[in-house]
Amino acid sequence: MLALALLGGCATTQNALDDATKLMAERDAEKLLPVTNLSPYSMALGRFGSMLDVYKDGDPIIYMQTRSILDATNLSSPLAGAEIPGDITEMVRTAVNRIGARVVYVPYHPDYLVAQAQLGAKFGVTMPDFLITGALTEFDRAISGAGRVNSAGIEFGGGNGKLTLGADVKRSAIFSALALDLNLVSFSTQQMVPRIQSSNVVKVLNFSSEDNASLGFYGDAFGFKMEGKYLQGRHSAIRTLVDLSVLELVGKATNTPYWRCIPGGMPDPVVIENMRAAYTGLTPELKLGLIQVMLRKYGEPVQVTQKYDEATKTALQKVYSERFADKGEVDVMQWSGFEPLFFNVPMSWEPRSANANANANAATAIVPVSGAAQPAAKAGT
Repeated sequence: MLALALLGGCATTQNALDDATKLMAERDAEKLLPVTNLSPYSMALGRFGSMLDVYKDGDPIIYMQTRSILDATNLSSPLAGAEIPGDITEMVRTAVNRIGARVVYVPYHPDYLVAQAQLGAKFGVTMPDFLITGALTEFDRAISGAGRVNSAGIEFGGGNGKLTLGADVKRSAIFSALALDLNLVSFSTQQMVPRIQSSNVVKVLNFSSEDNASLGFYGDAFGFKMEGKYLQGRHSAIRTLVDLSVLELVGKATNTPYWRCIPGGMPDPVVIENMRAAYTGLTPELKLGLIQVMLRKYGEPVQVTQKYDEATKTALQKVYSERFADKGEVDVMQWSGFEPLFFNVPMSWEPRSANANANANAATAIVPVSGAAQPAAKAGT
């Protein structure tokens, strides 16, 4: 038996092949597979595309193009350690293209087009509506940091029988900051679109831990040490910045409530102010037409007649009773009354609100004002 055991452990060719096969199988089982490179806001961009399908139904497609989005801090230079990427244009293109069919990215590769034209290729050229410009504008290392150390030691006995126990626990965390600025330029005028920009910052964590323990007796001691370190990827943090910034930029440009695509998102005052100004400037007939368009987005079977007809009155009563009963009596011809109707169109990823279910049977009074078009429609409970 001993001879067989020794023979089984011999350095033979077959044993080496068996060991190599086993090792390869073990390592293949532990191999990390590729995963989709998605930031926390990648899903929000897809949702935003669905939102545009609802809010911009029938509107023309928006064509986008970017200039080179580079690092303005110069910390991407090899002389500075190349800590961040020097060109994030491709990340911006990916984010724009993720939105969907309502926003189309137009590549700009003149050298390629010229080369193809010389070979006889014929193609049309799509001119963009907007250009995205910007840069990585901040990278502040170690803007905040803290560390803690806990130590404990115990001694037993004395003389040659002395026993010593010790332990140390160390933790430290350091935050750095990365910022990205994007602006929107009208291609036809080559002017920046006022107030349509995004400027966002993300904190990057550098965390380290260290644990020590020791045991000593009779004057001799031994111990062990464990260290750990976590450094949040800066490229990953920048992709998160890009996705959020593109969402904000295009959301402002289209005057849509893009913040609803983000869990816990806050309303954007720029979009609200733009819509308030646009709605206030409409004639009563156009306001009624817009109200009817929005009611259709809630699934109400109304026609866009720009008149306060019975179908419009019934639809307003139903929608405001089910969804906005807490608003009381409102005048939908005023922005304060129309605002909830505009910004709360149901989206596929949102559950039906508890408020809508609770007030489904609430009574709503519609008080029209006399006139040819009967423009001043009121809804309330």
